[in-house]
Amino acid sequence: MDSVERARLVEQHLDVAKKAAHMIFPRVREHVELDELIALGNAGLAEAAQRFDPTKGASFSTFAWYRVQGSIVDGLRKASHLPRRTWARLVALRAANDFLEHRAERETGAARQGAKPAEGAEALAQVKSELAAIRTMYVTSLEAMQDKGFDRPDEATPSADQTIDAGRASLKIRAAIDRLPEKEQALMKMHYWEGKNLLEAGEELGISRSWACRLHAQAVERLRAVVDDPR
Repeated sequence: MDSVERARLVEQHLDVAKKAAHMIFPRVREHVELDELIALGNAGLAEAAQRFDPTKGASFSTFAWYRVQGSIVDGLRKASHLPRRTWARLVALRAANDFLEHRAERETGAARQGAKPAEGAEALAQVKSELAAIRTMYVTSLEAMQDKGFDRPDEATPSADQTIDAGRASLKIRAAIDRLPEKEQALMKMHYWEGKNLLEAGEELGISRSWACRLHAQAVERLRAVVDDPR
């Protein structure tokens, strides 16, 4: 694609940046103007147009959506002083975004090799798997938040049983993180505790962003087994 075609892609998909900005805005409305989020989203949209490869099978709107969300969250980290609790929620959002982007790329690759899309019970199982992974990433972000001195953001005062259960879950997830392979453990701590995106974390570890995405997905799957275990 030449520069004219890429510029046309941006112009035709400005609504992607606006939708992503409107989705994130309720979380940060007390600290950032909506127009600032849209500007960050537009920057991500322009980057997506430069990196888009139409031969890989994914539509530009799908490809751009993940890049735009990531651009907004990264821009907030660099340009604003959000409360740590708000930032922790955005970390969970970005982690879920990275995980789902990696899964979408994997499914696109499988489709190009002739694999049929999941249907019926298999499709439902995939949705449940994704929801469980997102829950795991949120739990991990809460652990990072607690290390910074904040309690879990429960709306109501938890009962004694709930407090005990939360304490057990905390010990389980921390122990599971400590058992991760060395690079996965380092990546998770950079991503959730230090707030770095997967590109930055990958550069520190000497690996590409795509490989960092793969390691993150593997780590989430390992931790998910712990979070889902009722014992």
